[in-house]
Amino acid sequence: MTEAAHMTREFVHYRQLERRLWLIRWRNAGEESVEEDQVLDEMDRSWMQLSELEQAILRAEGPRCWPMDSSALPPQFADARWMAEPEPWAYEGFDSAAQTILSTGAS
Repeated sequence: MTEAAHMTREFVHYRQLERRLWLIRWRNAGEESVEEDQVLDEMDRSWMQLSELEQAILRAEGPRCWPMDSSALPPQFADARWMAEPEPWAYEGFDSAAQTILSTGAS
């Protein structure tokens, strides 16, 4: 079964964390950081939410969170297109960004 067929919310979240960890490690040139520790803790919690099959998929591919050289790109996964779609912004009581801007400009 392909990875794309197994994109539960938890699996997608774990993939997001992998990419975030890769970027943190790349930015910090592999040096440990508080930010890295926080992501690793979140990955541990997220791992427990994955099904046995999802864990098996991740185990089979091995570690993918270490940039091997400075020109390397972060890992791309089957959910990358889905991940690239922006999340809707909460306008906090307004129907659109334009309405929010107009309201702020009127004050």
